[in-house]
Amino acid sequence: MLFVAPLVVLLLIFVYAPIGRLVYYAFTTYDGLKPPQWVGLDNFAFLASWPDFRRAIGNTVVLTLGVIVWVGLPFLLAVIIHGRRSANLVRAILFLPALLPALIVGRAFRLVLAEQGPINEALRGLGLDLLAQPWLASETWVLPTIITVIAWATMGTGVLLYSAGLASLSSDYVEAALVDGARWRQLVWHIYRPALGPVTRFWLLLLTIGTVTSFFPWILGLTQGGPGTASVTLDYQVYRSGVQTSRLGLASAIALVGVLVVAVLLVVQLVMRRVRGSDEW
Repeated sequence: MLFVAPLVVLLLIFVYAPIGRLVYYAFTTYDGLKPPQWVGLDNFAFLASWPDFRRAIGNTVVLTLGVIVWVGLPFLLAVIIHGRRSANLVRAILFLPALLPALIVGRAFRLVLAEQGPINEALRGLGLDLLAQPWLASETWVLPTIITVIAWATMGTGVLLYSAGLASLSSDYVEAALVDGARWRQLVWHIYRPALGPVTRFWLLLLTIGTVTSFFPWILGLTQGGPGTASVTLDYQVYRSGVQTSRLGLASAIALVGVLVVAVLLVVQLVMRRVRGSDEW
């Protein structure tokens, strides 16, 4: 108990106490200057009828679906480079973006993806004018573009995790499958996929928690919520309401909804795992 006590005290001070205050402020009107005033469920009633909030939830859900790309691509890349001589070099190159802050990456891509930016200019130079798009200024393209940028930035971490999982996989399974005449896609689906199931669940858990609660630096660096509210997410709406307009009570209510969304997603993942059963080798 003596060894655990310092950690418990730190958790109470820096984690649970702020969460408790967040829950309290969510039921008040508070601007950071005047004392908070209790308003009950008024903040949540306002959120239920606020179009910007519903748009933020929808955008967050769409971006969260990007985990299919953020998990699938690193898995395939790790399998493709596994056992090759250049694997270490490729992994190192892919991991470099993970060392950069999300805000810096977002700012850089904001310049690269501008309507007159290098990508569109290169497409026009190749005679592919129809492919040149206002990537971050179009309601149609802004969310897929953000998903693609995050995929580029998180690719290296996912590849490293899957490569570690592949390194621990016995080659006997692969050799036996090859002897039986298995093709590459059959190896991927029947050998690598179930063998890397624990890695996939771990990576999916990190992405689910990280993206829902950490879209803010990406949105701030890339679009600042635009065009209009087309890329506003829950955590960015917290920033808009709490910092830009000083409605800290409303921002706390939005943040509390975000915490509940993460909790629901984690429960769904646990239930799905219980229903399907463990496929760990």
